[in-house]
Amino acid sequence: MTGLRPDVARFLEQRYPGASVKRLAGDGSTRSFLRVAPGAAPSVVVMDYGQAVAGPTDDERLAHVFVESGLPVARVMGSHPELGILLLEDVGDESLESALLAEPAAFAPDRSPPLLLLRAIDLAADVARLGTPVLAGSDRANGPALDVDRFQFEMRFFLEHFVHGHLGRTEVDPGLGEALSELAVLAAASGPKVLCHRDFHSRNLMVRDSGDLVMVDIQDARWGPDTYDLASIARDAYLPIPDDWVGVLVARFLVRSRSGDEASLRERLHIVATQRMVKALGSFGYLARVRGPRYLASIPPTVGRLRRSMPSHPQTARLLEQLEAAGALPPDC
Repeated sequence: MTGLRPDVARFLEQRYPGASVKRLAGDGSTRSFLRVAPGAAPSVVVMDYGQAVAGPTDDERLAHVFVESGLPVARVMGSHPELGILLLEDVGDESLESALLAEPAAFAPDRSPPLLLLRAIDLAADVARLGTPVLAGSDRANGPALDVDRFQFEMRFFLEHFVHGHLGRTEVDPGLGEALSELAVLAAASGPKVLCHRDFHSRNLMVRDSGDLVMVDIQDARWGPDTYDLASIARDAYLPIPDDWVGVLVARFLVRSRSGDEASLRERLHIVATQRMVKALGSFGYLARVRGPRYLASIPPTVGRLRRSMPSHPQTARLLEQLEAAGALPPDC
């Protein structure tokens, strides 16, 4: 078990003698992950925080909320805060992203959305419908939220790490910051507040052998607009989802969530999805610089979607004009 922290290596050798240990590729997380395969027994995933933690962690507390809600997440099999690790159910390597991209023709605009994508929409609705009352009665009821302060922070992050850091625009009209702040206010006020996974995209949805989906990376779940997880998957940065499918996905979400009307939901979704895509560009700019260039591939499709969708609403159309005037969107996307 080379390359592991000594105390973690000793623990694993004692608990799983003779087991093979494989380091798993992470995404944007600061945590590391190991797969421990003890032979005949089922494998487990070790989530390593890198140091001792004061338990229970957000991962544990939020897993309890999701499990109590009847929502599918990787189960916590053991907690060892003195070592800074959790033992998690191993849900495999097949993500929604890899499953859907295995058949590129599945995203042809003249085809219907794949069943797995529709299941993801159903799950987004279930998180909001089933998880909200459980979150309200939990010790996370007064926890963090996707509110004005958070969204405005994300817009400043976009300016710092994408416009200034990635694009190298050192001078930007202050009016752009004001317009982004206004978008944050609109997004925070858009619709009822529900439980949001917050990173509900195709790399955080795993596909079991049965075809069922299970969520991972839940530590940032919190209160947020009712369209936030829908925006995350309908405008997924890692999947080439045709714009024409959005109406189908909205209709599916409405049926599953059992609330609202389509016109109102589409209005809220547009504002929230715009905010989230702008926020994503800030994240990609930052991660490409500190974690490596693989995040650069997600920038062009995200910019393209913003350019196509923002003109459809007066508020976002004006913001698009300001972004373009400031050189805050790459011109070749």
